[in-house]
Parts: sequence; C-alpha cells; structure tokens
Amino acid sequence: MRFTKIVATLGPASASDRVVGDLVSAGVDVFRLNFSHGTHDDHRRLHGLVREAARRAGRVVAILQDLSGPKVRTGPLAGCAPLALADGDPLRIALGDFAGGPGRVSTTSAALVRGVKPGGRLLLDDGRIELVVKAVDGDELVTEVVSGGALGAHKGINAPGVELAASAPTDTDVEDLRFGLALGVDLVAQSFVQSAADLGRVRDVMAGAGRAVPVIAKIERPVAVAHIDEILEACDGVMVARGDLGLEMPLEQVPRIQKEITRRARELGRPVIVATQVLESMTVEPRPTRAEVSDAAHAVDTGADAIMLAGETAVGVSPVRTVRTLGAIIEDAERGPSTDQAPFGRRAGAGHGRALAEAAIALAATSGAGAIVAVTRGGKTARLLAALRPVVPVFAATDDAEVAHELALYRGIVPVVADVGPEDAVERQLVERGLIAHGTVVVFVNVHPDLARPEANFVNLLRLA
Repeated sequence: MRFTKIVATLGPASASDRVVGDLVSAGVDVFRLNFSHGTHDDHRRLHGLVREAARRAGRVVAILQDLSGPKVRTGPLAGCAPLALADGDPLRIALGDFAGGPGRVSTTSAALVRGVKPGGRLLLDDGRIELVVKAVDGDELVTEVVSGGALGAHKGINAPGVELAASAPTDTDVEDLRFGLALGVDLVAQSFVQSAADLGRVRDVMAGAGRAVPVIAKIERPVAVAHIDEILEACDGVMVARGDLGLEMPLEQVPRIQKEITRRARELGRPVIVATQVLESMTVEPRPTRAEVSDAAHAVDTGADAIMLAGETAVGVSPVRTVRTLGAIIEDAERGPSTDQAPFGRRAGAGHGRALAEAAIALAATSGAGAIVAVTRGGKTARLLAALRPVVPVFAATDDAEVAHELALYRGIVPVVADVGPEDAVERQLVERGLIAHGTVVVFVNVHPDLARPEANFVNLLRLA
C-alpha cells in the first residue's frame, strides 16, 4: 500500500459528483477546500460531495479547510478581461476596493501601501509579474512594470524583504472558521502564520465555537521560518507552502528550508504536508516534467506525511489522472531505501505509551507481520506510531468518526471506524471488510493511561483467522 498521503484541492475542474468520486477511487486521502476562493454555499456543496463519495467507497477521507489568512491581493477589475501589462508600463496600486482598470488597480492592504519604500520590488500573481516601486503618493504606490503579463482580478502581491504587520487569523478567517467548524471540516490550515500566537488565536475561535480540530500551520513567510520551533510546538501539523515562500525569500533557499522544517517536524511527530507546484505542468499537460517527478519523490524520501496538489486538481485538465500519476510516483519512491537518516519521532510521546508503540514496531519487524492494528479511541496511539515510522501499515481502529477523519492525514495510517470492544471483534471487522486478508500475521497494540488495567495496555502478536 501507499504510505505517503495525497491531499487534493477542489475547484472548478473537480467540483462534480463524478469527478470527486473518481478522485476518491484514485486514492485521495484528504480534500482541501480553499477558502481564498468560492462562497460558503460552494464549500457546503463540495463538503457534501466528498462525504457522499467517501461513503460510497467505504473509505475514511478527510476534509481540510484552508483559511486565506492576511494574503495581500489586488482588487476587482472593471470588466472581465485581465489587464495587459508590458515592460516599462506605469501602474498605480491604490488603497481601496474599487474596480481597477488600465494604469491603476486597488488593494485593501494598508500594511503594503505604508510598508513598501521606493526601490522595493513587488511580485504579482505568483511572481509572473514584477514591478518596481518608483514613489509613494499618499495612499498609492507608483510602480513601473519590470516583467509584464496579463493581470487578472484578486491576484496575490508579494513584497520580498518587507515585513507586513497583518497577523492571522483575519476577521474573514474567523467568520470562515466558524462556518467550517459548524459544517464539519476535519482539519484547519491557517495561512501566513507568523508565530505561535497566531495559532493560539485560531484555537480561541475554536473554543468559542465549541469544537476543536487539528490546526495545520502554513509556512509562507521568512518570519515563520525564523519562528519555526515555537510554531511546531503550537501546531498539530505543518504545511511547507513553497509558492509564497519562494517569492518572499531567495528561491535557492527553499529546498533547504523545506528539508529543515520536515526534519524538525518529524522529531516532534508533527505531520508535514509539502505543497505548491508539485506537478504544476499537469495543470495543462497530460504528463509531468522529470524535474517534478524528482521533486515529489524527494518529498517522500525526506519523510513528508503528505503531498498536496493545488491548481493541478482545482483547475487542471485532468485532476484524476494527476492524482493517479502522483500515487504512482509515491509508490515507486517508497520502494527504495531512504537516503535521509534524520530521526523519526525522537521527541514524540513519552512514558509507557511510547514504550508500547516501540515494542509493537519492533515485534512487527522481527516477526514478519503484515500490519499493526492500533486500538485508539482518541487517536493518540496511532499518531505516535505514525511518528515512529513503522515499515508496515497501521490500521487505526476507533469508534469515533471524527478521530478517524483526523488520522487520514498521517503517513502510513489507515483509519477504520469500528467497534473497539473485544480484540476479536476488531479482528473480525478488519477481515470482513477486506482490509486485512485471512491468515495475515498482525501486531495488536492498545494503550491506556491507567496502568492498573492490564487488559487495556498490551502488545499481542496473532494470525487473523
């Protein structure tokens, strides 16, 4: 089976019942709802499509809400056509939310207008367009196009080297988060996290809403890289969002930063998602480039829990084919020995729970077991096992559907909603559902905080009847 998980973004190209069902069949583990685009009604409909497709397939598939954060963007445009910007053209960026046109566009970011100085560089639309700031005229930036192109509405603006004061979550994020929690999303990603305090504010909103789910910190700015240790301590997982990160800091540093964040997260047992332009050429082409294939395989080799597809599945020509291609790349990469020797889960877990998890992994390795079965009502045992990276899959049996959905992101974990009463009941359900074949040798592990209950703390080796 494939250990590394696939996250797929839903969008216009994948917003139908048929395509969502095909994506589930192709192996998507987590669907991303990008709240930078679409309405609440759009996301409610997509949420329903995913739940129904997963039910038909008999799989546990998670839904990740991606909050837009304090992303700096251009405003709307008058008319539908993008603005054609040629090298040397003047362009004013004015504070406001008016419909822009030739020579002048808007932005709602006061931090940008007041933070950028003459001589500063601006990168628009993921770096496709470059401007240089010539002057600041009140609440307007007077710029000149260095590298032109077609500028559409609501495109991102990056200002390398400029620290923008805006923090997450924004007022829009708070509104969207409350909606997502009520809708029933399983995971939440906060964009443009700059410190642990940003994540604390997200958790405060969850506390007020009466529902908490795991929080994924998106690393997109140099200030987040500088604070990575405190962010990793405060989050439940991390996403290396290489698009904005590669615009905000020197591009050549991004591979090293990705590897370092992955290493530090692995030590703590935090799941890592590698994102942005993984198979970007498949947005318009039927095959990825060789460099993209190597990039995805490298993410597997360095220990990422999941790889995320964005535009490839949201607006691409063949979302299903892209997922199948990524799945094939991952599976082949996982067949080879890892060249990365950084420790897994060195700082994850403690006490008898960790000892039992390590014993289960050692027993599986020495006995030739085909799987580990973790009875895990709250998910803690399964998360610890994922952090320690066993070489066999872990079937996480829980009677809590929310916990099962949260575990869908973790590398090597197969979440199963089941009756977790007697051990033989779990065994029977796994065999009856065809998840584990008759005669397979498996290791059962159960961890409970109460050491006075010997029946609740055990590691067993058995052959499934």
